[in-house]
Amino acid sequence: MPELGDPISERELDVLNCLAEGDSNREIAKKLSISHNTVKVHVRNIFAKLGVSSRTEATTVALQKGVLSIPGVEVETDEAEIGEQGVEESEEGGDISDASPSAPDAGAQTQSAPIEAIANPNRRLALIAGLVIVAALVVGLFAIGDFPGAVSAPEEPTATTAELFEETEVDDNWLLSRPLPQPRAHMAVVTIGLNLYAIGGETAEGVDNSLFIYDTQQREWTEGAPKLTAVADAAAEVLAGEIYVMGGRTENGNATTVVEAYSPLNDGWRPATALPRPVAGALALSDGSSLFLIGGRHGSETLADVLVYDPATQQWQSLPPLKQARAHAAGGVVGGQLYVAGGSDGQEALSSCESFDPVAQAWISCPELLQARAGAGSAVFLNKLYVLGGESGDGVTANEAYDVAIEQWSEFSAPALEGAAEWAYLGVANVETRIYTLGGSHDGEFSDETYVYRPFVYQFFIPAASAGDE
Repeated sequence: MPELGDPISERELDVLNCLAEGDSNREIAKKLSISHNTVKVHVRNIFAKLGVSSRTEATTVALQKGVLSIPGVEVETDEAEIGEQGVEESEEGGDISDASPSAPDAGAQTQSAPIEAIANPNRRLALIAGLVIVAALVVGLFAIGDFPGAVSAPEEPTATTAELFEETEVDDNWLLSRPLPQPRAHMAVVTIGLNLYAIGGETAEGVDNSLFIYDTQQREWTEGAPKLTAVADAAAEVLAGEIYVMGGRTENGNATTVVEAYSPLNDGWRPATALPRPVAGALALSDGSSLFLIGGRHGSETLADVLVYDPATQQWQSLPPLKQARAHAAGGVVGGQLYVAGGSDGQEALSSCESFDPVAQAWISCPELLQARAGAGSAVFLNKLYVLGGESGDGVTANEAYDVAIEQWSEFSAPALEGAAEWAYLGVANVETRIYTLGGSHDGEFSDETYVYRPFVYQFFIPAASAGDE
């Protein structure tokens, strides 16, 4: 990790100049032709090397130390201390979105400039006083936009100034919302508050570790800190305000035991207790106090394993196995019961359904899906389990909802399936009264579409007067 006093690289100097001009991270990424995540890494490294915690401080300290110069402003430095090394050019290490947030650019040849510019003890006090005044003037002039050659920072979108993305009505119950930043499938999706979190997955470039956050009120996507390990077909659930991402398939195609937890509050990841065995394509559920990991696949073996994670002991324990081994199943928690439906046994898509009572510690069968399907997404709303999309040898033509009260499945419309034989490995989560479906695979092509299903379209009825009321 970079430390205070470490030299500033050429690319970090480019980023520092953009910070001084008031550019946002996204504007810097566009201007320097690097990824948004790479900009975040550079900014964190700059802060660490300069010993600052804000962009204004970074600009001020860089001016004081002679690292940064702005046309029209002369800052006196001790050239003898600066020396002849200067800032040498280095090659950009490419898109390092798979690096940890605090890691320097992988592959970059870090050649640097000294940041100590004032060392003469007889002049230090006077120069510091003068530099503070100069820096304050510089920052002030940039703020009002009157500095010669200054670039005014554009206003960041806010709830009152940002233009709200206009959703398109597909039918009475479906809308198309803002698409994903990049077409993808096999990602994990969860909800916290009014935000959706789409984690990892697979794109045309392969398995990645991106974290995309969708503000359902502002209808805007932003990027969070990238996951430590790139995975697809991972399972994710929320517990105690953190998002646990469990197992998954890595770039080499192998299942992993890795479990990592994300804190939305800190926008940071941490390792958690690893799984007892590698697994991908499992189903994760939570009853609010524990995490359950159900089924999945390891290599060519389809699993019936059921694990429970106790956050108090931070340990995984085994529960009674599924009645039928399955991977890429749908499911949810309704009335304290764990429901698991569909999936694949490794040979074909399944229609079977089973539920688990955590108190009785037993699995029992429930009515089968109307259509066999694997790779479907699912969400629970008002004691109903909604199963959306999926793939099957016979084709999937509609979505389904399971009413626990009457133990019955019913079909509902699926605009994304019109003209397609499959819509599978999508991300599904509900926010309040809406169920969001993200991306997925449409006949083998990655999708960036965000569909919104509204289970209820409110209608108002005026009772007709009977003959006896006349």
